[in-house]
Amino acid sequence: MSNAPQSFDSAFETYSVIGVLGEGGSGRVFAVKNGNGNEFALKCLFPNRVSTEKRKRFKNEVDFCGKHQHPNIIRVLDSGLILWDGVKCPFYVMPLFPMTLRKLLEKGIASDRVLGLLNQILNGVEAAHLCGVTHRDLKPENVLFDPKQDNLVVADFGIAHFEEDIIATTVNTKATTKLANLRYSAPEQRVPGSKVDHRADIFAAGLILNEMFTGAVPQGTGYKSIMSVVPEYSYLDPLVDRMIQQNPAARFGSIEELKKELIARGNEFVVLQEVKAKEREVVSSNTPQQVIPTKILEADWQSNTLSIRLNRVPENGWVQRFKQPRENFTSIAGAHPSQIQFNRDKALMHADERNVQTIVDLFKQHLAIADRGYQRDLEEEARSRDNEQRQRLAREREEAERRARVLKNIKI
Repeated sequence: MSNAPQSFDSAFETYSVIGVLGEGGSGRVFAVKNGNGNEFALKCLFPNRVSTEKRKRFKNEVDFCGKHQHPNIIRVLDSGLILWDGVKCPFYVMPLFPMTLRKLLEKGIASDRVLGLLNQILNGVEAAHLCGVTHRDLKPENVLFDPKQDNLVVADFGIAHFEEDIIATTVNTKATTKLANLRYSAPEQRVPGSKVDHRADIFAAGLILNEMFTGAVPQGTGYKSIMSVVPEYSYLDPLVDRMIQQNPAARFGSIEELKKELIARGNEFVVLQEVKAKEREVVSSNTPQQVIPTKILEADWQSNTLSIRLNRVPENGWVQRFKQPRENFTSIAGAHPSQIQFNRDKALMHADERNVQTIVDLFKQHLAIADRGYQRDLEEEARSRDNEQRQRLAREREEAERRARVLKNIKI
């Protein structure tokens, strides 16, 4: 290959190369800056590696990471084509991260930080799984770290498997195609023609979990255990052992199942996630809904009755909050909040013609009070659900351990 391009043009931006961050078998990652001087990372396929299959995988990666804005998945900000050695090579632009998890491991991670960092990795991988994507190349080099935000993001979905409902293009992978770094690949990834699914990512996450505590990647039996380094986290060894089972069916069936084990142990930082089906957005399963600000669209008055149309149909809980506010409020002249009637998106109240504007103004204030109060109610309900869920999982774990102890002592 001749000299690499020194600038890349997308539809609306020009990126100038200021350095090389790294490269793999298929492409190179550049440090670039745009016209405003803002710095980014830019990934581009090598011209001698541009094939129909790699183009399709690159497009799937761009589409997925550009569409899903999850705090623990890399975001694609821009993309385009560059002529390199006479070949049109695709590239995409992403935020610039100063470190990878590999660098963090080399510096050493304090044991009390490991589980918080693990949770971020699990969140990113789980978010991809919930959207029908299996990463298949999870390793510390593909997990980026922002020390200022203390945030990890899962990157490099170049060989990911995309389910049919979200796939951008069809990719037929040849049996001989090398799809993963062997050090972190699951056993089934090393056998041509074997089925590889989301449990391969769980295998890799198990290796990474053990490595973050011990500095060693488990290989075979007799590997360095967490208990041998930090005994207070010895309860994680059975989890690692299950995550890295040779048979995929013996591993955790999902990241959610693994998280439930961690939550049952009192790990407050671990949260379950779910997909908001309508938006295809991955969020915490106990995240309260955000109340849409309630506003007046129009008002009508006739025969001492004021009719106000709202921008939405308020929920029953919101209406209850409106009629029974728990903070200081000004009574609406001639129409106390408890006396106002709601019918879908309309509010009806008695109003003397001399007080119509005063009532409308006070009604606006009460809308904001009700919005705030209802949001607090939803947040309290979410906290209550989370606490109940954690207590239930803890009880289930204790019962399972008690049963195991009893069965172990039965002699037949």
